[in-house]
Amino acid sequence: MSGNNYLSYEEQFKDILNNEEIDRIENKEIREIRSKYWKLRHEAFLDERNISDEQLKKIFDKSILDEQKELEAYRR
Repeated sequence: MSGNNYLSYEEQFKDILNNEEIDRIENKEIREIRSKYWKLRHEAFLDERNISDEQLKKIFDKSILDEQKELEAYRR
């Protein structure tokens, strides 16, 4: 990575990014998409007492799929 601390173009489209990596995305729209789905998964995880493991898995799987679709639409 160069000295600017931003993720490379390829890195910002990795399947999974943590919160710190998301903050290092230079493009505001991509950062907002990634942040939206990270927050959704994080909130579901925090509410795991009220969500069964099966439901939690479904939420995670669907959010990852939805995030990838939204990112793919953005890339076009």
